[in-house]
Amino acid sequence: MSNVIKIGLLLLCAVLIALIVRVVVAGVSRPSVPHPSTEKILVSAADLPQGLLLRDEDLTWKPMPIADVPPNAIVYGAPGAVELKGSLLRHPLASGTPIAAEDVMLPGAPGFLAATLKPEMRAVSVAVDDVSGNAGLIQPGDYVDLLLTQQMDRRTDSPDLAVSSETVVERIRVLAVGSEIQRPKSGDAPDVTNRARTVTLEVTPRMGEVISVAARLGSLSLALRSFATVTRDPAASASAGSPPPVWAGDISRALRDLPRARSPQGVTTGARSGSASPPAVTIYRGSDRSDALSSSAQSSGAAGNNVPPLPSQRAPL
Repeated sequence: MSNVIKIGLLLLCAVLIALIVRVVVAGVSRPSVPHPSTEKILVSAADLPQGLLLRDEDLTWKPMPIADVPPNAIVYGAPGAVELKGSLLRHPLASGTPIAAEDVMLPGAPGFLAATLKPEMRAVSVAVDDVSGNAGLIQPGDYVDLLLTQQMDRRTDSPDLAVSSETVVERIRVLAVGSEIQRPKSGDAPDVTNRARTVTLEVTPRMGEVISVAARLGSLSLALRSFATVTRDPAASASAGSPPPVWAGDISRALRDLPRARSPQGVTTGARSGSASPPAVTIYRGSDRSDALSSSAQSSGAAGNNVPPLPSQRAPL
């Protein structure tokens, strides 16, 4: 065997030995990755009542030993995990209880809207626009107050009573916005190009009647309430009494300080009343009809206007 072949074989063996040594050294120096002994599962972040539409704040991830993980629990990072946000809770859950798909009713399930109603409650829809509906930022599961604003111009002569606003219903839950009964996912911006024109609310039968009448009296607006409440029970969180109505004069100092002795055109009431003609009275005698002044105008000197006095008794037909 020639020296060239021997040298080549020696070089090849040296390269192989170097590669083996490098792999062994790298394996020894690499820290061993411990096998995870816990899994993060989805649990309730607080005591949740039955019929609640779940929000992000209602859910949290909790580490748990693998041996204690329930078979139907939702594991963090698991492929095909069910999205529970916006789902209806079928029964109450204590804080820290694992939540599974069987504990909720998904928004796409048949009868979801009827299932969201609490016992003896009703679903009522009201019309909204971009302003009265908070520019489309109200979502299913929110709590709102219903405000009624009325134009009182035709019902009163007092300028400071021309407009009134009052809260007719307090702390009612939003069931659906348009046809959407599920809150958007985290990070998704609201669709401002296709805003809903109706909002469906969960109310008692009496509240439903109040809302129906209020919709005929004036315009309705929704006032979004904060989620920061002491309790999640709407009945316990409702105010003890409704606030009084707010009138135009309570807001506008100009209307409140408007002189009562002057009309909006600047003419005094006394001058107007002095130049105004007395009210006419129509008298029917069979098929004949005649006009005369009222008895109060006659007694104040209207008799000099060549108007015959009114009969003291009703004329026979």
